[in-house]
Amino acid sequence: MSINILVVDDEVQLQPLIQQQFRRRISAGDYTFRFAASGQQALNAIREDANIDVLLLDINMPGINGLTLLSQLPDLLPTSRAVMVSAYGDINNVRTAMNRGAFDFVLKPINFQDLEMTIDKTARHVCQLRESIHSKAVAELKARFFDNITHEFRTPLSLILAPTNTLLQNPHLDERTRHSLATIRRNALQLLHLINQLLDLAKLEADSLPVVELPGDIVAFLGQIVDSFRDISVQKRLNLLFSAGPTNQIGLFDADKWEKILKNLLSNAIKFTPADGQVAVRCQIEAIWVTLTVSDTGIGIPAQHLPHIFDRFYQVDTSLTRAYEGSGIGLALVHELTRLVGGTISVESTPGLATTFTLVLPFHPISKEEPIVEPARVATNTEPWFFPHTQAEAEAYDHTLPMILLVEDNTELLHFIAESLSGSYRVLTASTGREGLDIAQSELPDVVVSDVMMPEMDGYQLTRHLKTNPVTDHIAVVLLTARAAAANRHEGLAEGADDYLTKPFDLDELRLRLRNLINRQQKLRDYYEKKTGLYPTLTEAPEPSRMVAQDAFVARLNQLIEAHLDDSSFRAESLADEVAMSIRTLTRKLSMLAGVSPARLIRTYRLRRALDLLRAGHPVSETAYMVGFNHPTNFSTAFKEVYKRSPSEYLSYMG
Repeated sequence: MSINILVVDDEVQLQPLIQQQFRRRISAGDYTFRFAASGQQALNAIREDANIDVLLLDINMPGINGLTLLSQLPDLLPTSRAVMVSAYGDINNVRTAMNRGAFDFVLKPINFQDLEMTIDKTARHVCQLRESIHSKAVAELKARFFDNITHEFRTPLSLILAPTNTLLQNPHLDERTRHSLATIRRNALQLLHLINQLLDLAKLEADSLPVVELPGDIVAFLGQIVDSFRDISVQKRLNLLFSAGPTNQIGLFDADKWEKILKNLLSNAIKFTPADGQVAVRCQIEAIWVTLTVSDTGIGIPAQHLPHIFDRFYQVDTSLTRAYEGSGIGLALVHELTRLVGGTISVESTPGLATTFTLVLPFHPISKEEPIVEPARVATNTEPWFFPHTQAEAEAYDHTLPMILLVEDNTELLHFIAESLSGSYRVLTASTGREGLDIAQSELPDVVVSDVMMPEMDGYQLTRHLKTNPVTDHIAVVLLTARAAAANRHEGLAEGADDYLTKPFDLDELRLRLRNLINRQQKLRDYYEKKTGLYPTLTEAPEPSRMVAQDAFVARLNQLIEAHLDDSSFRAESLADEVAMSIRTLTRKLSMLAGVSPARLIRTYRLRRALDLLRAGHPVSETAYMVGFNHPTNFSTAFKEVYKRSPSEYLSYMG
């Protein structure tokens, strides 16, 4: 492979000299030289073609000198290396050049044998650097793949194990049991499909996946595959079309490979096409070729990703907030199976509008009169490898039950958990982190149970938003996810999550963890209710320093009430305005946190402060106005209702 070298030097005689000295290496294709007479020319050359391995830079040049250009190279050519070739070889220039990233330094007049060795040494370093970067990228890609594939496996495992446990505890086979059995079957097939894809890839890599051709009616066979997706397309409100040319051709083809290819393409098209869109399959047969196009009106693929979508484990969206699950296996398998049977595949896409895959597959025509001993057929034990996204019907809840918010983008898992918890909790559901945050802020549930990998906002971001907002910072958060590595747990807990449960999870364990969190919150509520409530006897009245609740939020409310203590117009709505909350939100938060309403908190605080003022020697009438009562009579009535004595009797008692 040729070493691409850019020589940047304002000495015009250097170009023919280099070409003469390295003519044999140039002729052999070892070296390819380009020349620039100034730093600016070099920048222009780099911007036009950045395919450069080694740069030979002079220091003293007009305009942009070699040292200045050297400092810009890390951004322009991060995997290339520069060798300074200059007569200015004093220690300061050498040190400056090396500090700015020069790989080596060659002094003029040039010893061309030494320069050749330096070029080769630098080129080897560049090659090793690029291989290291590539290896790191591949390692990261594989790590991301195994992380994602673990997520793909563990979600169906959850849907296998949890219903199975439910069935074992249920002595009768009722409708719910039958539904659980259907769930087990669907997810077992999904898991089997993923495993089979990995096995097929392994066999392809080992060149041990044979082509087995069977006779069959090509159009009828393809039509059956498309028809197997009718139900799911109806559930997603998609228009699924299949059309074929006038020729009904009997031929020999590998039905198993064709089915895997078309099903993968159809499942992708349906998954990435929003409701009310269209997925169309068209078949055209000419001579010994079948041309299939699978087109959709889905989200499309950005142009920069098109060259890579058939790469193994490649994903257009690798973030935690990706909207569609996937492992990067399907299209790679489609591409390799297509090549195995001797066909070709290409793709065209317009982001936000449409995507079309075009397949050209060979077959061996046979006469319709020839007997078909073992016809090609579509496998009968397959189902779509994804689930319909439907909204569960609202149920009537006992409003005394604790409220749980479930945030999970796998619709079937979301509905299963919601159904399993609905007898013990009021259950709210959300399919994205953003939707979950909106619901949490408006409804203030007791606990949020959230997945990590979700569209729009991942579980870590959701936890951070909940725990840093004074409106929602009291809500307990449980992260329920397949990302089981210690680093992932640490990240979730660092964001403020109260608990972490990995998939596949045990439903009873989830119930126990929720029960413990609810009990803990109730104990905190009882504690703070005592802190903010009135004491049953006069001798139990605390010192002023103990009147402030330990919770920062309640302490803030107490500070606001204290600041408006003598203002009789300062009521619950005023307190809500001070903390920038609606009265509904403040009421629910205080009820959850301390078991009191805003109005009761204000009244309680006023009466407790009245005790301090009366002890300090203030008259009853003065105390009444100081704690925000409009009239001493109203104050005396409220005081006696709580403390069973009038303020005057209290003063006599304290005597």
